Amino acid sequence: MRLPRKSFRNFTLAVLIAAGGLVALFIGINTWVNPLWVSKAPWTDDSFAEYRPIYRYQRTGKAGIAAARPWEAGFFGSSRIDIALDPTLPQWGDTPAVNLAVSAGTLPETAPILRYTLEHAPMKTAIVGIDIGDLIGANSGYRTTGFMESPFNPKGNHIEQTFRYYAGISTFQSAVQTIINRSKGELPEYTPQGHRLRHQETTDVAKVIQRDAISHALRVIRRRKANPPTKGNDWKISQLQQILDDTKAAKCRLILMIPPSHATYLGVFYQQGDPDPTFSLDRGLMAKLVATSNKQHPDAPAATIWDFNDFHPLNAEPVPMDHSKMHWWLDGTHARKALGDVMLARMMGWPIDGPGADFGFELNEANAGARTEDLKTGYQRFQTEQADLWKWMERGILKYQDTAAKSSAKDEAAPGF
Repeated sequence: MRLPRKSFRNFTLAVLIAAGGLVALFIGINTWVNPLWVSKAPWTDDSFAEYRPIYRYQRTGKAGIAAARPWEAGFFGSSRIDIALDPTLPQWGDTPAVNLAVSAGTLPETAPILRYTLEHAPMKTAIVGIDIGDLIGANSGYRTTGFMESPFNPKGNHIEQTFRYYAGISTFQSAVQTIINRSKGELPEYTPQGHRLRHQETTDVAKVIQRDAISHALRVIRRRKANPPTKGNDWKISQLQQILDDTKAAKCRLILMIPPSHATYLGVFYQQGDPDPTFSLDRGLMAKLVATSNKQHPDAPAATIWDFNDFHPLNAEPVPMDHSKMHWWLDGTHARKALGDVMLARMMGWPIDGPGADFGFELNEANAGARTEDLKTGYQRFQTEQADLWKWMERGILKYQDTAAKSSAKDEAAPGF
């Protein structure tokens, strides 16, 4: 039976009013709470800042954080930087610092994230982590990480993005969670400065290192043996070149850093006969690009490279077998804030009170060859001075070698964590 025309109009009007009311409710809550940092309004309550749960929407949340304050120092890269580097250390003094690294971030994300930040903040120092292997491998998961939907994407639909941020269901769900977090006094993973500081502990570090780090190294080595690396990936090189060009144009000091891996992850590449276990191709290419950029822009701050990926004792911390935590390491590929503090001190020239005064190597075009030899020597020293740890690594290789042979891995050395 058909409704009378007047009744149909009334029904339609009622539906539209209800839908409009719901949208208005979403907009009101989303702008009041600003859960992902991208729905700011004059009436936004900034007391929610500590409780905003951006973990599921890291790219969107960190884009909001990037534009939230006039940051002067920033960290960029993958989860290794996301977890390790603290922007709230007292050594920063009056310099507002921010951590804008993202999980599984590769150069095709890092370059536009840095450019976006330079456009929104008066950056004076940028610390950019490049996971070893990223310059050579063609892989990047940027299409599936949430980058494409975030403000970081220069080709994004900004009208659609704005509507989603202010009236979207996902933003509303995050707003509700933010309200719950504040009511319970529960802090989420990320701080308002973008540092992933909380809720990371693993219950069995030894098992996690063998299962995730060692098995991943085996898969990557299998790929690299099948297709030995002979040159850098043109796409990735162009992204690094963009980083160099953008920081030079902004007169921003650039520090490239090669984040560390635990010795039991790095050692697998040597023990298994990887075609280039020292990753000399990556290091040499990075050093050459930096040297050329510095020469072409003598009026801008010189870019430098700090390399922490070696067999230094801090990277060879014994792995506990009793479910206790490691001091310097969260797992086989992610350094804790404690080690991040040491790395920041080394890169920034701050005094170091405790171990780590000799941690890290300032890489350049002239000493890249010597660095290769140092790494080979470091591996030999690891076998003898850390014999128990080296043997445990070998047992892990035997345990997961068959699994790795049946699995696939991304064509790069950096873990996709």
